Amino acid sequence: MDIINSKRIFYIVLSILSVCVTSSCASDQPDNAEGKGVELSFTTCGASRASVMSDINTKGARFAVCGDMIEAGPGNSDRKRIVIFSNTEVEYDGSKWSYGETRYWFPGHEYSFVAIHPATLISGDGGDSQYSNSTLSFRYRIPTSDGELIKREELADIIAATHRRKYNDNGNLSTTPVRLNFFHTMSRINFLLNYEGQADKVTITKIELEGVAKTATFALVPAPLSAGGIQTDDYSLSWNGISDRGTLITDINADVSNGETQQLCPDNDALFMIPQPDNNGIIMRISYIYGCGDDPEEQTLTAQTPIGGWEAGKIYSYSIALNIVEEDVNMNFNVNVTDWKEGASTDISVPRK
Repeated sequence: MDIINSKRIFYIVLSILSVCVTSSCASDQPDNAEGKGVELSFTTCGASRASVMSDINTKGARFAVCGDMIEAGPGNSDRKRIVIFSNTEVEYDGSKWSYGETRYWFPGHEYSFVAIHPATLISGDGGDSQYSNSTLSFRYRIPTSDGELIKREELADIIAATHRRKYNDNGNLSTTPVRLNFFHTMSRINFLLNYEGQADKVTITKIELEGVAKTATFALVPAPLSAGGIQTDDYSLSWNGISDRGTLITDINADVSNGETQQLCPDNDALFMIPQPDNNGIIMRISYIYGCGDDPEEQTLTAQTPIGGWEAGKIYSYSIALNIVEEDVNMNFNVNVTDWKEGASTDISVPRK
């Protein structure tokens, strides 16, 4: 009897504890039915042109998001930020986006978000990313084999977006979907080669860039809200700790006909580099095969870049005039710098599963 009573008492206590735990977990979530919480969702727009990057709006595409919230009001910098998204993957299934367990807006809080594509840069085994005080940072290295040859298939067009807003629960639009306006964070490098010579064509085999930094630390934080402001998509982006300078080689394998001008790194095979605006000493070498018959000759030209490095979100197009007459080789070298802008934007909702 004593054993049976002990078992009964044990099960009664266990049931009470189970009810208490369940009630505690439920109290952490707002009661959506009573209007105490509004679901947090996203839309995406901005840099989504598939000809330049892996299209973010195709089935299976993913970006990763980090986010936090803090009680709004004067002196909130002394209060604790609560992380609500930690390298959370958001995936597109062809008709909608999903990020998993639903998050809600809480009145009287300020929210911050940082999103990155490709998602693998910070999620899973993507790297040593850190998220603290609304700032996302991670170490990035240009993917290479043998230390110099760029793995073009692994080279990422890193795009990012930020958003910061205040939710006041006062009937305004502060709970509309978070609009993630993606932008380019790297420098895009292109080469346009014009060939004139005695042979019908010249075959460009590779381009070497000497003195280029291969590694740097990416850091991105949403801008603070202005006085009386409700939301902003402004941000502060930096590439710091630039290091590991050396030579990078990219295979080209492009035939350029006599009298023709051709892109050597076109949209579908673009070349992305870590921004390094203070680099004034990049040396470029271009290798090509020239000649007719069964014994073409491989040659290499060397040129000093005429600009002071590369900035984030810009395209650097180097125009090369290759003139081969008999055995005389001349190369004119110019650069055109433009902002990296995309075409029309599209908004795609990101609901919960």
